[in-house]
Amino acid sequence: MKRLKIKNPLADISPEDRIILAICLGFAFVFWILVKFSKEYTVVRTVALQYELPQGKAFVTPPPESLIVNLTAQGWYFLMAGILGRKYELAYAVPDHSVFNLTPTQIRTDLDDIVNDKEVEITNLVFDGVRIALEEQEQLLLPVRLFSTLSFAEEHHLADSIIITPDSVWITGPASQIAALTFWAADSLILEDLSKDYIGQLSLRIPEDGLRVAPDAIQVQVPVERFTEKSIFVDVEVVNPLADSIRLFPDKALIKCVIGLRHYNDISAADFRLIADLKKSFIREGKNTVPLELVQSPAYLHNALITPRAIEFFVIKPTDQ
Repeated sequence: MKRLKIKNPLADISPEDRIILAICLGFAFVFWILVKFSKEYTVVRTVALQYELPQGKAFVTPPPESLIVNLTAQGWYFLMAGILGRKYELAYAVPDHSVFNLTPTQIRTDLDDIVNDKEVEITNLVFDGVRIALEEQEQLLLPVRLFSTLSFAEEHHLADSIIITPDSVWITGPASQIAALTFWAADSLILEDLSKDYIGQLSLRIPEDGLRVAPDAIQVQVPVERFTEKSIFVDVEVVNPLADSIRLFPDKALIKCVIGLRHYNDISAADFRLIADLKKSFIREGKNTVPLELVQSPAYLHNALITPRAIEFFVIKPTDQ
């Protein structure tokens, strides 16, 4: 199969002719550019709106932050604007009145001033006007609320309370929007298979228009530890005795508790209070029985099982002399 050879059309042209061809093409390109950019074009531009509020004032509802405008001009204008990185921004000092007004006519006049070119025409302005009431601006310190979903590796659990820093944030905005707030939420914290302490940053909920939150993130510390089981015999204390002399059987109970390894050697029987309230006694199978209640235990205890759950008691009568 024969391969098709494509002949270079410039191969037979002399170097002088090639130079002349290149010059002609250059002139043609320049002429095309002149014609292209001399035409009128209509382009869409975004105009940023900024507001300077009086001290201690806020908008009841947020004003628009931008508007859309159509500009019609020669291509040269848009070419130079693009090269210079031109931006369209309007800033307004809000007077200390009860209501702020901004009309399309005012916007059009101000746009003419910043465009500052008689050859540029504003052919369309997408803006209905602004009429917004002003009210007092307030600042409120609110507690941060954390919503978390945690799961732990086998034989691990939460060692202590989750620590968030800072635990409160400042919310600034119109008094009417702040009045009903009681807390500020953070993004949900979802962690799985935890086997060691976690420290990380968490963003706060993005405020609604008109509100500002500072700071906008918190640090979260989740203490995690390995747990173990420990058994301790604890004396039973009689409460509300029915007679002067009461005997319990047994007079001790076994408490099996789940604790973190770091507290294993700290815990003792003195950390517990186990009672038998005889006002809650009952007769079962002909025996006087009373349930046991654990009314005091260490704060770091995660679980406790009492054995037995109920004990017998006997009233000891004095011997007649």
